[in-house]
Amino acid sequence: MILRRLSLAVCAVAALALAGCGFHLRKEANLPASMKQVHIQISDPSSPLAKDLAKALPRSGTEVVDTVAPGVAVMNISANAFSTDVLSVGGNARATEYSLRYHVEFEVQDAGGTALLPKQTIELSRDFTFDASQALGVAAEVDLLTQELQRDMTQTILRRLEAIANSGK
Repeated sequence: MILRRLSLAVCAVAALALAGCGFHLRKEANLPASMKQVHIQISDPSSPLAKDLAKALPRSGTEVVDTVAPGVAVMNISANAFSTDVLSVGGNARATEYSLRYHVEFEVQDAGGTALLPKQTIELSRDFTFDASQALGVAAEVDLLTQELQRDMTQTILRRLEAIANSGK
């Protein structure tokens, strides 16, 4: 009986502590009013970045359109590339650590052609180790890191756009 009351008290204290910590779920990005409709210009419209942005922008209240028209903002993604760099080499002269880098350059113009967001460069990276005895596992890890970088890039772009909306542009 006492043990049950004690466990209930501990649960209640934990719930109160979590409620008072200020944690809030992240909401969708609040984009500028001039981006109610946007066209995404990218060299490969079927790239994961283009697809992720086309899914994320509508969740933030923006309609993605296929063509540039009056009243449509333009997001121009001029660079979208992954690269792998060697970070360290082992005693047998083979690479043991790598860095996977994701480089994106983009700019946003409002419907009037005014730069809403001047050219921005974002570079995200993740480091990983290479173990020759676990080659299949490393390939799966690289795929997982690539997907994570793509998701993070989409969120980073949306947060930059949200910063413009919050600054009053």
